[in-house]
Amino acid sequence: MQFLNRAVAMGLTVAALGATSLTFTEAALAQRQQQGVDGYNVSEVRFNGGHFRNTGRGKWTEYGADGRVKFTFNETGRDDWSVYLNDPSRNVQLQIDIHRKWILLGDNGGPKRDFYRIASAYRNDGRVRSPSPAPRVVTNGRNVKQVFFSGGSFRQTGPGRWTEFNDRGQATYRFTETARDQWSVYLNDSSRNVQLQLDLHRQWVGYGQNGGSKSDLYRITSSSRQATVSRPPPRRAPAPARRTRDVNAGPIWNQQDAQSKCPAVAASQGGEWTGQWRTTVQGKMSVCEIRF
Repeated sequence: MQFLNRAVAMGLTVAALGATSLTFTEAALAQRQQQGVDGYNVSEVRFNGGHFRNTGRGKWTEYGADGRVKFTFNETGRDDWSVYLNDPSRNVQLQIDIHRKWILLGDNGGPKRDFYRIASAYRNDGRVRSPSPAPRVVTNGRNVKQVFFSGGSFRQTGPGRWTEFNDRGQATYRFTETARDQWSVYLNDSSRNVQLQLDLHRQWVGYGQNGGSKSDLYRITSSSRQATVSRPPPRRAPAPARRTRDVNAGPIWNQQDAQSKCPAVAASQGGEWTGQWRTTVQGKMSVCEIRF
């Protein structure tokens, strides 16, 4: 009897050790899958409220917190840091940016804005990335001193100081540099509580207020490691006719909310709100009509 009890006890111990070993193996696998994730090998990203998963053959699916399918997307491209998706049924475009840990949303092929903060990302170990020549990076977030956009430039004017110039070379705003990383320079204008990101990876100047999420403001046309005098102003052409464009503004719940949000969106884009707005993604995204 003692031998039988001892054998049973040993069997239970081995089973417990086996279960513990399995738990450690699963945890180690999950940890390994989160390491070394980039735009070429990512297969799943999670955010507060759901996740996106590569479901095969160039398709991605968005799932809600309850595991139900919400939307499906076609994969249109990848680079070192991002996956680009399109939902043709709604004309909605996403960028899963592993570098900045944000999922960006845009529509109608326009600029994108931060939409979901990425909580975790996983790679597919079965996918082999084809070797490709490393891109030749001349200017990056560590060494950039000047960034140009259509209508002006940002120039480092001293240690930790940046100035925005218009196309006539006149200073318009001044910023304090708060940080740099491999791809971006981060600026703050404390007088207006405005934050900018000079994102050389995506080639956009991101704009935010009050420490909140950023939206694309200016497309970067070129950048330089040398802080030079602003480029000579181009020959002035006749002023183009004023036009309107829908600009993403996040969720707008009613007219009163629109009157609060749309003027700020218009100001950030250098235009004026026409008084019109509409919802494009129920409960998630609305657009304001801006006149330029």
